[in-house]
Amino acid sequence: MVGYGSFGDVMNALEQAVKGKQYVAGDRFTAADVYVGSQIMWGLQFGSIEKRKAFEDYWAGLKDRPALARATALDDAAMPAKS
Repeated sequence: MVGYGSFGDVMNALEQAVKGKQYVAGDRFTAADVYVGSQIMWGLQFGSIEKRKAFEDYWAGLKDRPALARATALDDAAMPAKS
């Protein structure tokens, strides 16, 4: 906890990092958005981070990217068939 304080502090800092922004590190999509976006998506999906408007808005701007659709299709194709 020395490195980041508390979970609440981290969520507040993350919220400020994405609030009102399309991308984390400027005016274009970068690897930072891949990382931050995947963490926010995972957290919202599985409830490990609370739903905040800034997180939902940020993820909404990333979720329809064509590269994500391609990656998801590859992941789905690699899954074993259900019987």
